[in-house]
Order: sequence, then structure tokens, then C-alpha cells
Amino acid sequence: MASHQATTSHQIDALVIGGGIAGLWILSALRRAGRSAVLAEAADLGNGQSTCAQGIIHGGLKYALGGEVGQDARGVSEMPGIWTSEIQSADDPLLAGATILSPSAWLWRTDSLKSRIGMLGARMALKTPADAVPKERRPRLLMDTAGSVLEVMEPILEVRSVLKALADRNAGFVVKVDGPEGVEMTSRGGRIDQAILKNAGHEIRLAPEHVILAAGSGNESLRTRLGLDPTRMQRRPLHMAMVRGPLPEFHGHCVDGNRTRVTITSTARNAEGHATWQLGGELAEKGVEQSPEELICTAARELRSILPALDQTGLQWSTYRVDRAEMAHGGRRFHDAAIIEDGDGHTLSCWPTKLALAPRLADLVINRVASIHPATGLGNALQDLPAPETAPYPWETAATWIERSDIPA
Repeated sequence: MASHQATTSHQIDALVIGGGIAGLWILSALRRAGRSAVLAEAADLGNGQSTCAQGIIHGGLKYALGGEVGQDARGVSEMPGIWTSEIQSADDPLLAGATILSPSAWLWRTDSLKSRIGMLGARMALKTPADAVPKERRPRLLMDTAGSVLEVMEPILEVRSVLKALADRNAGFVVKVDGPEGVEMTSRGGRIDQAILKNAGHEIRLAPEHVILAAGSGNESLRTRLGLDPTRMQRRPLHMAMVRGPLPEFHGHCVDGNRTRVTITSTARNAEGHATWQLGGELAEKGVEQSPEELICTAARELRSILPALDQTGLQWSTYRVDRAEMAHGGRRFHDAAIIEDGDGHTLSCWPTKLALAPRLADLVINRVASIHPATGLGNALQDLPAPETAPYPWETAATWIERSDIPA
């Protein structure tokens, strides 16, 4: 195929940089609303936070464990219904073809008084559907749990199927560029006048009315390149444990007082009946200070404590690290989707804060991007740039798995 060196700039309403779930949802919402928009990805779709996400669409219950409905809870309370509708609706769903691994998650507590009060307060404070489950309807692993067991209507999604659904919907308008330098931008006062997308000798010149930085932690370097303050973004690290073997499919949160002690999500079981679990929550937050072997020992002991019915024989363990990228908030968790406006509102740095809030972030973006430039001829101009692949999951690329049969109780 001959190299195509573009000389004409195509005027568009928005260029989205970053092909995770947030960027892809923003692109989908923009194009569904009639905006002319293109997304550029420098690596693989979902590389970074998206394919490391546990896929739970939180409805806010676990954020109200202290009995108060704070911003955390209010911001996500409508998200399970929105996500489910965008998969199952008969009327042009954004996520047609995406997979729901489970329509709900389990929420159970330890037997401490503090945990009992926190669980009661959370149920009273929110209207999130959360039904106490009688013993005979509990999963086997929770059959003999001393405390309450709730079924919370928070769907768990297969993340790569979400990425694929959004990319397929926007086929031809999601393009792979040659790494971070494959987007060459010129700007004045934070407003980008021109962006050149490059891949393997092909390029297209765009004159975007708005540029939307939705690259997660990559927004830090993008803001630096544009002469914008990179410290407006913060990172909150996690060290996640993973365990695989003859495990059941299981999704849920063990809570202790006002904290989520461990969050468990699993893959579907393979032909051998094996699944992989990701272990998040406070375990992953405190694990930042631990080595992989220390975290594995801690995770095994935690599972023994919160799921005593689980047989850990023959299980294999690994870990990975990932940063949550958010708008700066003094190192503390931010409560909502966030946008920083620069260049008189024409450059938007965006973070959903949590996976569940991607639809809310897209709505905030649409309210800032007007429909000005038609997309005439844009699809043809983009055809020489390839579509990106989808990133693997961390358990597919983990170099080392260890079996721990000697972990002390």
C-alpha cells in the first residue's frame, strides 16, 4: 500500500486520545450525538487501567458502609442500570455484544459489632437493591458465614468484551498511532490547532475543535507535552493479587466496618473447570508496601479468614501493580468523574475516577463539545491507519505463578 502523506487538515469536533473504556465511551457518545470525532490509541485498547479493572459496576452500597450517603455513593448509584441498559436495550445500545459475567455480587461481613453496624447503615442509607440471602440460597463458599450475606445488583462485566463492543461500534474511527509520538500536536495557550496522526508512514492531519485527553495515567505526559500543569493529576497505586486453579466463579466484597476488606472477581471457568480470581479492596491498597511474595502470603491468609470453606490446595498465585489515575485531590480518592478545562475550554483532561462512571464522564464531555464540523470524507481519510488490538489481561501476561502450600495460618 502506498504511503499517504496528508496535506489537508480535516476539521472535526473532537479528537479523543486514549483507547481505554473511558475514551471509547466518550467517542461513542459523541458520535451517537452527531459530533464528528476520532480516537487515537498509542498502544492497545484497554492497556493500563481498563484491562486491570475488576469489572464491577458499583452502585454505591459499599461506599455507604458507615451509614452516610456521601458523594462516593451518590455518584455511582445510577450506574448499574445505565450499563445494563446499554448492553441489553433493544434501542441502539452502545455495548451490544458485551458480556455480563454475573448480574450481581455478594456482600458479606465479618462478625464484628462494627461490621454489623456498618452493614445495617449501608442498607438503610441507599436504595441500591441489596437483598439478604437465606442460608439455603447462598453460594457454597458463604454457606456457613456467621454474618449477613447480601446479594447486590451490581453487574460484573467481561472487560475486553466491553472494549470490543465500543471499538466495533466505531470501526474506522478508532486508529492506532506510532506510540505517544504518533500524535504530533501544535498548540497555543493549551488550545491545540492541529494534530497529525501517524502510523508506519501514513498520516492524517486534523484540526480539532476540542481535544479530549482520556489516556488515564498517560494524561500526565500529554499535559507536559502541551505545556499544561502535570500535577493536576494524581496516581493512587494498587498491588493486586491473583489466584488461579480449581476455583468456582465468584464475585463479591467482604466488608469489615466501614472498609472493603477484600473484593473478589473471577473469570469464567475454562474447560478444566479452573478460574482466575483477582483480589482487590483494602488488600490491594495495603499491598503496595509489600513484595509480591509478602502480598501472596497475606492474600492466602485473608482468603482463609473470610472464606474458610475454600480449599486452597493446588492454587497458584501471582501479583501485578497498577496505578489509578485521577484528577489531583491531595492523594485522597476523588468522588466523581472529573474534567480539567484548558485552552479556553477546548482541551479537556478527563478521568472517570472509577470504571462505573465512564457514562457520566461522557455526558460531561458532550455538554462541552458542540456539533460544528461535519464528518464529510473523514472515514476515507482514516482508512490507511490501522485499528489497534485489544490489550491482554494481567493474568495472561504474568511471568511467574507460584504454588503456596506452606503459608502459615
